Amino acid sequence: MLTSLLLLLFFILIIDLYGYYGLRKLTGTGAFRPYRRGVIKGYWMINILFVVFSVIWALAIRNSDWELHVQYRNYLYISGAFMLIFLPKLVFLVFVVLNDLKNIVAWIVKLFMPSRRGRGRKLAAFRRSLLLPAFGALFSVIMFIWVAHGIFYQRFNFQVERVEVFFDDLPQGFDGYRLVHFSDTHLGSFARTRPVARGLEKISGLQPNLVIFSGDMVNNEAAEILPFISYFRDIQAEDGKFTVLGNHDMGDYRRWHTIEEKDINQRQLEEYKDQMGFSLLRNEHVFISNGQDSIMLVGVDNWGLPPFAQYGDLQQAMGQNADFPFKILISHDPTHWRAEVLPYTNIRLMLAGHTHAMQMGIRTRWFSWSPSSWMYPEWNGKYRQDQQVLYVNRGFGFLGFPGRLGMPPEITLITLRRSPQPES
Repeated sequence: MLTSLLLLLFFILIIDLYGYYGLRKLTGTGAFRPYRRGVIKGYWMINILFVVFSVIWALAIRNSDWELHVQYRNYLYISGAFMLIFLPKLVFLVFVVLNDLKNIVAWIVKLFMPSRRGRGRKLAAFRRSLLLPAFGALFSVIMFIWVAHGIFYQRFNFQVERVEVFFDDLPQGFDGYRLVHFSDTHLGSFARTRPVARGLEKISGLQPNLVIFSGDMVNNEAAEILPFISYFRDIQAEDGKFTVLGNHDMGDYRRWHTIEEKDINQRQLEEYKDQMGFSLLRNEHVFISNGQDSIMLVGVDNWGLPPFAQYGDLQQAMGQNADFPFKILISHDPTHWRAEVLPYTNIRLMLAGHTHAMQMGIRTRWFSWSPSSWMYPEWNGKYRQDQQVLYVNRGFGFLGFPGRLGMPPEITLITLRRSPQPES
């Protein structure tokens, strides 16, 4: 742990020094020169203030009598401030590095190519150009605004994604059936109840037949749920509200004094979910009926590829009804789809979360990308293989970083459609 911390501090120091070098170069000539002293002082002052704030705030947290989940939430102020400072700095450094590479190329050209009239002056002007660092400064300001927007606004900007999913074997009675899927509330990360209440009000406003929550209601402890129980209870759905346990719900990321203490936390979590009006499916299934038709709703405990635990048991969850024709699976981790669902079952629709879309990325009408795609082949949205569909919700809450950059919190309204042909 100490070695990792020292390496991180060394990495940050290198970035700070290189950023200082880039600012000195940018403000050394031209229109920026009159502001050089103020810019350099401001640069180091921001760094010093961040370090002082982080140390004082961390000590205040450690010496407080706050509950552990409240302490964790308050550490988010440090991570938020770090991202607000670090990401713009990183953007600036990219352009400073490109500028240095440009100068190295110019030096190599001058060294190996015969000199001609005018070429020396052009190369010198090319090397003196500070266009790249100037662009870096501009884009770093844009990044600062983007991060601030993600922290103060976007993390509470709950978006409703409306999705239609077509199956040629969907029971006729479920054609047009509306289910709301949301995931990863991480309630311990919210300092106020109002943003959560506002997001949950949107769910009831969609008038769903069924509500599904695919895990990670808390960061670590059941106590995180207490201020929010009434808001979850107010969600209305005619065929009920169902949930499963995600990796954070299992209580594996907190140090418990005894196994019994962890078990008590688990039982409290289940009790609070019941008070919310949510039916918890732990490796089991239920049937949802509409007239003469039924679908099977299967729920499993968290199942993920290492390092994530595999508590889920899909075969146990389906039991003797594994051959039931139309099944919907709630499983927190989307990697479960390729690992067990596609190879071994005919489950038509799986609903997952877990990835948060890394709380960072780019979303347009034509293109979506997130660093999460480096870790998860299916990280947000709808995926189809033949007659089997996976939908990955990018999450309702936040974890680690108190913000969302380009990947706002999601509530998904899924409408089931019966179609003679699968979607293209």
